[in-house]
Amino acid sequence: MPTVWLISSVVFLVSRLIPGTYADNFAEMREGSIGNAGKTMTRTAYLKELAATGQDKPLFYFSIRNQAQPDTLQRIFPVKHQQFLQALISNYGNWPAISAYYKSLLILQKKTADIAPDAPHYTFIQAQTALLFQATEPNKIKSIFRHLIENTGISSGNWHQALVAARQNLNQLIKEALPYQNLLPAFNQNGLDNQYHVWLKNFLKLDLGYSLRDAQPVTSVLKNAIQNTLLLLISSLILIFALAIELSLALSLSNRRSWRKVILPALYVLESIPLFVIALFVLVFLAGTGYLNLFPVSGLSTVSYESESWFLVFGNRLYHLLLPLFCLVIASLPYVTTQFYLSLQQVLASEFITTARSKGLSEKKVLRQHAFRNILLPVITLFTGYLPSLISGAIVIEVIFAIPGTGRLLADSVLASDYPVVMGLILFVAALKAGSHLLADFLYFTADPRTRQKIT
Repeated sequence: MPTVWLISSVVFLVSRLIPGTYADNFAEMREGSIGNAGKTMTRTAYLKELAATGQDKPLFYFSIRNQAQPDTLQRIFPVKHQQFLQALISNYGNWPAISAYYKSLLILQKKTADIAPDAPHYTFIQAQTALLFQATEPNKIKSIFRHLIENTGISSGNWHQALVAARQNLNQLIKEALPYQNLLPAFNQNGLDNQYHVWLKNFLKLDLGYSLRDAQPVTSVLKNAIQNTLLLLISSLILIFALAIELSLALSLSNRRSWRKVILPALYVLESIPLFVIALFVLVFLAGTGYLNLFPVSGLSTVSYESESWFLVFGNRLYHLLLPLFCLVIASLPYVTTQFYLSLQQVLASEFITTARSKGLSEKKVLRQHAFRNILLPVITLFTGYLPSLISGAIVIEVIFAIPGTGRLLADSVLASDYPVVMGLILFVAALKAGSHLLADFLYFTADPRTRQKIT
């Protein structure tokens, strides 16, 4: 549990330090729809989304930022203005002056929106005002202000007053620039009302929270994905080790020397081929429409669980899993087989093997009853350690074959910044890794009598 907590804490903090939040992505998606941001999402709605996801709170019990950085930048809306303000902070470092300049730009933007569409230079004014929310270099900003003053011919009124005020704030910002404040650290204590503390309390209660995308409990979102992934992992693991054990035993027979000269080099060549290349070849030749269209290209089932019998449902799922299983087995079989084969060769050179052969035992009995039993510990180590390693391969396969497992869920959740689901998946992987170590200890205890001796 301490290991799982430590891994989860590190992932939680690092994931929240990545620029962009779910609320940001949601706002940008809304801004990209028809109309402008004011018609699709308001600042109130954005702040409500931040509060609902807990991202309006500080990240940790304390924070270290530079003296120029404000602690409320994430509350600025629209989201693209946050990037604009961050660029101004990097250039000028004086947040009060930057804030005053930004507020004057907002007033200018509001006055620009009040101009009648049929007024002279309307399009020009709209375009130049929009550029002010992108320009951060002094010469570029001054050039935009100069064009607005000289080319519009407007010398009075509310819009002109807002333009003059914004220009004055710019000059004040340039005059009072403090870029060195970006290099000076500032330490802040945030107390217990922070994102990590809330997450930690829920973690201790085994409460993973709710998905930010569909407001469903994370446990419900993970349930089906983990079931599909475990089905793929366990099936492939059993097949890999069963085939690897039999193949390594067959290659170790003394009368199979000619086989070894062909199979062992072939295994080394196959091991060098990446998994995604194997999957693409399999898709093209066995599932693609251009060649043998024998297997489904994607998915995990094409029948309904309610309307069909369990036998038909099981058969249909097995039919969909054949190609993914084949890819995982082919990619992993060479490494596991060679490890078993090398371990067997070390054991076969031992004196007790020579004694067993001198008693007249057949080669198969020597291998299975004497040699194989003495490589159980390496087999256990490889078996329990390979399950977490196989997850990365399963993720690739799930993405390529569009299997609704943890691989696709992780990719979609990361892209959407759905951190509760990401954390749930990290917990699953960490628990699987810790569980594999516990399983290894138990199997060591069962297989080797020396581990059961009492220490005196």
